[in-house]
Amino acid sequence: MNEKYKLIGDYIEKYDKFVLSTHQSPDADGLGSCIAFRDLLTSLGKESIIINSDPTPDTLFFFDIDKEINVINDGYKIPDNIEEYAQFVLDTHDYDNIGIAYMMLKDRVRDLFIIDHHEGGDSKLYSNFIMANASSTSEIIYGAIQYFKKPLSFKAAQAIYTGLVFDTGSFKYPKTSGDTYRIAGHCVDMNVNPPLIHEYLYENNSIESFKLRREILSTMEIHHGGKLISMKLTSDMIDQTGASFAEGEPTINLPLTVKGVVASLLVKHDGKGPVKVSMRTKGNYNVADIAIENNGGGHKNAAGYQSKLPFEESYRQALEKMERLFKKE
Repeated sequence: MNEKYKLIGDYIEKYDKFVLSTHQSPDADGLGSCIAFRDLLTSLGKESIIINSDPTPDTLFFFDIDKEINVINDGYKIPDNIEEYAQFVLDTHDYDNIGIAYMMLKDRVRDLFIIDHHEGGDSKLYSNFIMANASSTSEIIYGAIQYFKKPLSFKAAQAIYTGLVFDTGSFKYPKTSGDTYRIAGHCVDMNVNPPLIHEYLYENNSIESFKLRREILSTMEIHHGGKLISMKLTSDMIDQTGASFAEGEPTINLPLTVKGVVASLLVKHDGKGPVKVSMRTKGNYNVADIAIENNGGGHKNAAGYQSKLPFEESYRQALEKMERLFKKE
């Protein structure tokens, strides 16, 4: 394990300034990792800035205590001296998955290092830090803090705990390990408040998001005798309800609360860029392979990819791809 973290240490030692970025449509693990990792870099005497493409979801403003997250699509201007910075990309192994920041940074930063826990990054395994058996990137960042023997601050603990909760589905997904619980315990010892984190993540939604959820559920189709439920999220729904695109994305998890449902599909488009396909499953139904085959990524039970096809064609194709999950039954 220490050999892996030495890769991060060697990279940090080479440079004095770093840009941290996570994937487009950022979530609690990607953002939490950025905040906690920036805290570590500061403790190591390094200068760093967080630059993301897409806005932070309203439900996650609480852990950006020092307002460190900069968003290009909110009007943030890239520093003129960005050529002095090397870059860390967190919670995705595809550099171009960080959105518009990719086009604005890729030819200007000094170097690139990826820290991720998703399947499908084998080609980048030995020159970056990809630990596919980790529950979350937040878990990896906690390990980095321990490797450098730095104290865990409340800010970093709250960000890491939030990332753990989100990416483990409240500690129920298969990658949840004893280490995951021990890390969570340390965060709680640092005065992180689990009920409050749960409230921020899951009980802090707008009425507009509830209306959007209604629209998404109205598109529900049932397949394979009730084992698979598919849904759509369109830009028209966003316009009609006044909700944000990010507020609609968690709806994919609702079908898995229904008895007998083992797979959920949500095809979505925010009116710009490519169509996105999200897949969730239970048990041994592996959707990571489907995502990887389509230049996406994720976990065995939670994965996604982008489609270059029109919306309805993307939807039909995604359903066809998920058919193979049930062919042997």
